[in-house]
Amino acid sequence: MSPRANTIQVRRPTAAPAGDTAAPSFTLGRPVAGLTVALREDRAWRSWQLIGDIWAERLRRDGAETVTVETGAQVGRPGSDDRKQIDELARTADAAIVGLGTCGSCTTFTIKDAVAFEQQDRPVVAVVCEEFLVHGQNVARHLGHGDLKILVLPYPLEARPEEELRAIAREYYPRVLELLGVPV
Repeated sequence: MSPRANTIQVRRPTAAPAGDTAAPSFTLGRPVAGLTVALREDRAWRSWQLIGDIWAERLRRDGAETVTVETGAQVGRPGSDDRKQIDELARTADAAIVGLGTCGSCTTFTIKDAVAFEQQDRPVVAVVCEEFLVHGQNVARHLGHGDLKILVLPYPLEARPEEELRAIAREYYPRVLELLGVPV
């Protein structure tokens, strides 16, 4: 019997991390007035749709044009179509707010979609719930974007009453602007 007959090879199911060097992140350095800000929402989370809609209203109040895209698929043709839509938006918007990371797969795709904007030299904020922050940071680092700006919202959001979600949207809006690099 040859020595190789008693050997098994274990394959690692993940790709090697991108390394310690993080891709650049970007900031606006100016008010949002006159800019187009994209908001990426997710069909799965009514809480995020409400918060995103409130932020879109405030952005418009502050002089920005907003474009909201709603995704909901991670795999197959619908997932591919969603990623194409995000890539196109990343080429045309001036900045973006991408969410919501409130489960494992949603967090992964929130970070991946936020990175699509950074790859186009666009300021972006990824929004995740506190329970999934470490996962989001790990995905960002794995994709080579360890300096990705992440806004952390309370967890869970989905079971909260509408008025509480509205209060969260009001409370965190200034932080979104700060992370985008809007001067105060």
